[in-house]
Amino acid sequence: MAELWELSLADLAAGLGAGETGVEDACGAFISRAAEVDERVNCFIELDAAGALERARELDRVAKAERGPLHGVPFAAKDIFVEPQRAPSAGVRHMDLRLRARGAAVLQRAEGAGAVSLGRLNLDPWGYATTGANAEFGAALNPWDPLHLAGGSSSGAAAAVAARALPFAIGGDTGGSVRIPAAFCGVVGLKPTFGRISRRGSVPLCYSQDTVGILARSAVDAALVLDQLAGFDGEDPAAINVPAPALATRVASMAAAGERPLRGLRIGLDRVPMEDACEAESVALAEAALKVLTELGAGIVELDLTLLEGFDVAASILTQAESASLHGAAFRDAPSRYPPNVARRLSAAMGCLGSDHVDALRLQGRALRELLDGPLVAADVIVGPAAPGPAPRLDSVTDASPDEALELSLALLRLHRPLSFTGVPALSLPVGFDSRGLPVGVQLAARPWAEGRLLECAAAYQSATDWHLRAPLQTTDQGAL
Repeated sequence: MAELWELSLADLAAGLGAGETGVEDACGAFISRAAEVDERVNCFIELDAAGALERARELDRVAKAERGPLHGVPFAAKDIFVEPQRAPSAGVRHMDLRLRARGAAVLQRAEGAGAVSLGRLNLDPWGYATTGANAEFGAALNPWDPLHLAGGSSSGAAAAVAARALPFAIGGDTGGSVRIPAAFCGVVGLKPTFGRISRRGSVPLCYSQDTVGILARSAVDAALVLDQLAGFDGEDPAAINVPAPALATRVASMAAAGERPLRGLRIGLDRVPMEDACEAESVALAEAALKVLTELGAGIVELDLTLLEGFDVAASILTQAESASLHGAAFRDAPSRYPPNVARRLSAAMGCLGSDHVDALRLQGRALRELLDGPLVAADVIVGPAAPGPAPRLDSVTDASPDEALELSLALLRLHRPLSFTGVPALSLPVGFDSRGLPVGVQLAARPWAEGRLLECAAAYQSATDWHLRAPLQTTDQGAL
């Protein structure tokens, strides 16, 4: 019989909602698993076992008719969200930014749906890097091989979900910070449309691109979570008032669909940047995934996506200008309190001109229109690489100079920032393992508010493959959990 922590979110939620599984039992099982995982990969900044069990006992007394869709499901969030009586660390020991919100809207929505927080998850300092290296709280390591990093900046979230310490986690994505670690750890990472999930009560990095994201084991599980977290919030200036999604049933049906469920779906691909940017094994796994998608009925459309390169430059300018606005005074007063790689990026950001920022903002709307009128007319879903290769080794990052560490981050961001800049939804989908046993992913993108299309495509792929069902195993001193 499977352990509770081995169950999918969908199966776990069904058992908890029906009363077949006790919330305290489920939370206890995940707390034990999380403690074991955390010893090896350092995914938590704080594991709040006492608080979670107290909440679990309360939920066990809730009548079945009053239980929410995520009743009793354990989760945790990247430590950038405000909780009552507790400020987030943002991955640093001295968090100088003051947040006005008394609580993060996304945590309130998760808990309102019945989910139980197990604590706060590790991340890159200030969420301003892509590897998971953190000198202050310790690096978040990859559960498939702890000699490698988890990726970032939602590093602990991806590692915890991959290692079955959590059914789902909440992260933040400005330029790939959900999708990159999801690819490195072999889980689904969803960046919804900009404005879909409220950011109220989160530590900002770049107001014009910050997005709350979801990490889960499967597309079906991600859809269940998105349905509960999405919704208009008038206190978030970026929130857009659109109907809340109702995707769980649709996506689950796609996962169980019969022959060729993707008939008529047009998948757009530009092979040139993929082959130029990625290791040969990653390209081969991406091509194998495309073959599966065509066998499921999708058609491949060859695209020219060179327009995304210019979007990356503008996205970088936005991040520089807005991070300088947030951190400028504190950085000028005490630059030594910032990690070297963050200090390197902030030093460059301090030279960003106001006119550069305005020009980048003016391009943002035009860039979205170019994407919608070009590639996303020719194709329903765009597919590209989620990372140039597998997760980097810890020592390759910690021994690198600030300039070398920055170049690694930029290589990863180039694949993701253009989609953040335009605000379209994007999803990282695991498509296999390389010869070192490390996960490889691809990235899917679609038109604004078309998260359902991405999740249905991913669910169909996962119905025909088992990569998402594989989990890091228990071993001795070396290797995967």
